[in-house]
Amino acid sequence: MVNTNAPFNLQLQTATHTCSTALSIVSRSQHTTAQACSVHQSPIELYTHLVEAGKLREDAHQRQSVAKLEELYRRIEHYDPPKLPLPEKVKQHVKLNVGDDSGKENIKSPDFAWINKNEKTIFGTIKELFDQKQTVSRAIRGPNGLYIYGDVGTGKTMLMDLFYQTVPTPLKNRVHFHAFMQDVHKRIHKLRVHEGITSDPLPLIASELASEAWLLCFDEMQVTDIGDAMILRRLFSELFDRGVVMVTTSNRPPDDLYQNGIQRQSFLPAIDLLKNRCQVHSLNSGIDYRKQDHNRYQVYLSPLNIETDDIIRRLFNQLRGGTKVEAKEISFWGRTLLIKESAGRVAKVSFQQLCGEPHSAADYLELVKHFDIILLTDVPAMTLAHRNEARRFITLLDAMYENRIKLVATMESNLSELFLDKINPHAHQIIADTHRLLMDDLKLSTEQATSSLFTGAEEVFAFQRAISRLTEMQTHGWVGDDLAHALEKVL
Repeated sequence: MVNTNAPFNLQLQTATHTCSTALSIVSRSQHTTAQACSVHQSPIELYTHLVEAGKLREDAHQRQSVAKLEELYRRIEHYDPPKLPLPEKVKQHVKLNVGDDSGKENIKSPDFAWINKNEKTIFGTIKELFDQKQTVSRAIRGPNGLYIYGDVGTGKTMLMDLFYQTVPTPLKNRVHFHAFMQDVHKRIHKLRVHEGITSDPLPLIASELASEAWLLCFDEMQVTDIGDAMILRRLFSELFDRGVVMVTTSNRPPDDLYQNGIQRQSFLPAIDLLKNRCQVHSLNSGIDYRKQDHNRYQVYLSPLNIETDDIIRRLFNQLRGGTKVEAKEISFWGRTLLIKESAGRVAKVSFQQLCGEPHSAADYLELVKHFDIILLTDVPAMTLAHRNEARRFITLLDAMYENRIKLVATMESNLSELFLDKINPHAHQIIADTHRLLMDDLKLSTEQATSSLFTGAEEVFAFQRAISRLTEMQTHGWVGDDLAHALEKVL
């Protein structure tokens, strides 16, 4: 069960109605709830209403973006793509849902054995994957979608959510892009394990996705994983050929996706496809609205010492009330995540357990289904020498942010220095021994070794977003009254 405080369900679920009693809007500076019915209001009408009601601040850059969304809204207002017949295998197999834990097999994440273009993958060889022709006998040319990019905190997600809410079709999905890719990997696995499919499963998956929703809204599109990069060109092509309309937000323009990634040349057709099937629009106001709210609570406690340990212990007791403290086992995908201290919907867990050990985005997405507040202890100051821990921490934050989970943490340094490498300002130029071994195993060239995977360029970009999100997670709109009152009693 996904946390009900989330503005939209993180899982891929088809909308079942067109009029919502409340539209939760995350503008990265303010969390506003407004009464809205998509039947009666278009995106620009709803945006204007929220500005006039004082719920949003007038922003010329945002209004330009809303105008683009309004144009798309008019293009798809009466769009009803013809239904392509589902492949027989899709008709036969049981519908795959993100929350389904029926498959108990141990699942391994995509690894770098995929890189050799002659290497066998679940799709055949890499070369075959990118050489395959379209599998749809008669492609549907749907309306072009919209790709909105810009700096962190400018309101991209809020505007996309506003658009999503107003579109009247029930055949729509809104999901964080990382969660979407997790869902695709899970569907691939289930097709392989339960259906024994040996051919390319992407046409089957695209047919199923298109039958569930012809409007896909992705938040935070970014590509950092070689496995995702290898899938996306084919998947995008298959979806667009089935009449799917895509709206997405990103911190980067399409041409910068998977920048410096390994075998990026194989991903370039996916970028061309995105630009061909989505209008590209920049939303760069220069304002990070997440940092505009100066009413912040002390949810990040530093430095690490006896005093901050005592505060977090007393806060845990304050939040749990009389609820018994117990260990909680979270089982999924054949794995178990043990939270040693939990009480109801509150968890107290160390950074080492969540980010120092090998956990994936799927682990964190499962974790946030079980808790509303996470007390995270002993967060170290991270440098690019701690690349794995930093990546996991940022992935954890993404899962918490998308589900509006509250965070209180004890930290080695204050927020502004959390990702600052004081010891070695040139640490991004250093390749760790483990990465050198990986390079040797993959037979990577010197040029490939300078990709973002090894230089930390992708992490530096992600750090900026993480700090912006952590800043917003201090505000009253995020913290809420209950946690705010508990903090007041222990600080």
